[in-house]
Amino acid sequence: MPTVGSLAGMAELAMEFVAGTAERGAGRAVVGAACADPASLADVAGVTDVTDVTESSGVPASGGGTEVAELAEFAEKLVRIELGPGGGWAAEPRGAARVVSRFAAARAAALAVPAERPGEVPAALAEAAARYGVVLLTVSAGTSWLRIAQVIGEERLRETREQLADLEQLLTLVREQGPPDSRAERLVGWLARTVGGAVTLTGTRSNPEPVAAPAGAPQLLAGARRTAEEVAQGRLASASIDDGGLRIRLTAIGRQRPFPVLAVGRTAPFDARSRALIAHTAELLAPILRLREAGADRDRLDEVAAALRVAVFQLLMGGEVTLAQRTAEGLSRGLLDAETARVYVLEGPAAERDRLAQECAAATEGQALVVRCPAYDQHLIIVAPLKDAGPAVPRRATAAAGPAPGPETGAPNRHGNRHENGWDAVGTTLRGFVARHPERCLGGSAALPLAQTAGSYGDAARALAVARLQPDRSALYAAESRLVQALAPDTAAVWAGGLLRPLHALSYASLDQMLGTLHLGLEFPATSAAKILGVSRNTVRARLDRAAGLLGLDLGGLRGRAVLHLALQACSVAGPDGLCRTSPSPDPQRPVRLVDVLSGAGARTWSEALLRRLAEDGRDLRGTLLTWLAADASVERTARQLDLHPQTVREHLRSAERLLQRQLLSGGGGVYETALAFAVLGELEFAEPAGLPDSPGPAEASPPA
Repeated sequence: MPTVGSLAGMAELAMEFVAGTAERGAGRAVVGAACADPASLADVAGVTDVTDVTESSGVPASGGGTEVAELAEFAEKLVRIELGPGGGWAAEPRGAARVVSRFAAARAAALAVPAERPGEVPAALAEAAARYGVVLLTVSAGTSWLRIAQVIGEERLRETREQLADLEQLLTLVREQGPPDSRAERLVGWLARTVGGAVTLTGTRSNPEPVAAPAGAPQLLAGARRTAEEVAQGRLASASIDDGGLRIRLTAIGRQRPFPVLAVGRTAPFDARSRALIAHTAELLAPILRLREAGADRDRLDEVAAALRVAVFQLLMGGEVTLAQRTAEGLSRGLLDAETARVYVLEGPAAERDRLAQECAAATEGQALVVRCPAYDQHLIIVAPLKDAGPAVPRRATAAAGPAPGPETGAPNRHGNRHENGWDAVGTTLRGFVARHPERCLGGSAALPLAQTAGSYGDAARALAVARLQPDRSALYAAESRLVQALAPDTAAVWAGGLLRPLHALSYASLDQMLGTLHLGLEFPATSAAKILGVSRNTVRARLDRAAGLLGLDLGGLRGRAVLHLALQACSVAGPDGLCRTSPSPDPQRPVRLVDVLSGAGARTWSEALLRRLAEDGRDLRGTLLTWLAADASVERTARQLDLHPQTVREHLRSAERLLQRQLLSGGGGVYETALAFAVLGELEFAEPAGLPDSPGPAEASPPA
């Protein structure tokens, strides 16, 4: 990632630090460039995208290219801001403080003001920058701001290519044969050379001597010995310390205490690239060290391949399809060379998972990505590319559970073409594993683009919940049985597009990450979603909090999550990218509201049919379920309101799960759809999301009977 200091050091950009700011901001990362109008900072900043900056003048172009964005859009960007005649606002202390403080709150990487020399910057502006910790630079009036933006883009592209080259080198090292000791030494030596520092690997039981590069690394890193013991004992998962100007990062490896510790030290600060390299190396060292302890080379290769499969799956979940396809080439050539895929979740005893994974990989003959689920020990995740299946099948046409596989279905081909019962070749093979073992269940998604793997995984998990209740214990995601298929598609798409429109402001990479996190965060607990995505639990929660702020939804409550889940489902039906990009409502004075989406005859018919199933039980399951939903899915509150024992409430809900064929107690899409079904019938109140007109109430949320 380019930094403020690296950009200021490029002579062609003609930028200089104002005195006192280089020390506190030279290392700040820069993700882009923008122009701002200080006159509009009373409420919202006027920002001009760099593509609307003229080459000749380097100032904002006139016309419709100017966009208005919130100050948050300046985060980590280099912002050009005009001073005005005689210094203008920057010459007046209060005006300078007001403008600079807002850019500080927005976490702008730096401010650049047109001036030929740092001494031309008004003193009030320099003092405000020092007070609020904002980096201040001067830029020559003759410097094209578009060129600066191009340089930033070129630097980011260069670093991306370096990261890919680093991963390819790591994969090459992993594939090389040899004793475990030599493999660990190769990885440690490569990491030391790549980050430009000293590296040690200590704490392995089979060899008390540390693996080090260069040879004097143990002496250089001796100051971190006490902290390394804390990491080895599990009291710290990782640590960063500064030992007399030497920056040291310590990382625990593996899952068994005491942990081996990877220590990396260098004088330069650790940037994003070096941190990523340390993390990747630590992940690859873990199976190597297990092999070193056990002395089994085959186990090590299997574990490395499994870790690589998890990494490929996590890249798909984050929307990084191209990088996932390139990484998967290390597993099997052309493995993900397809536009669409199904995702399956195979459930079985945790003790059998490793053996079952090997059997599934062998049975599918390298035509599917078989992944040990990082969140649930009893789950295998299988991504089956449909190489000759043509375009993705719309969700409304997805097949439900079919008959058990047998000779009459025909021999499965190797390319994933679907059979007459709706299952592709991989799915048919997996059903054979389930048919012979009553403790196993299988759920599968519809055929969707690889970019929607996160949504496909959620669909497969919902199908798995249905499969547990089926005689043959296998089911495909049946989209036609879902509420979103009963809605008027155009109305639902326009509403969902309006609700999710704030997400369009995110960069493509951030948008893919956000959508993947939202799909999983709404279906699973934050801890499980984090393990599946390969990020921390705090990262998942931070993304959900950011989405809640952008969309004006309370994602801490059931209703807010149900509304967002419905919008995401509607967009998955409307567009291949999983995010509606529809035009606004035809009537700007009355935008499409949630009440409009839920008031159709199809939605009412679907809701009545769903909830009618509860009458098959002689108990008042419907009343218990409605009270539970109104209590934000709290069993204890429901028990108090109905004067029932909490266990009785849970029994009612489990019976409702069986009748509705939806998960309720574990949360997820089944709960959201059930709550919306009550809302359609006017029995559960849903408020309009922030920024839209309030719903007139539950009585108006459905048409007259």
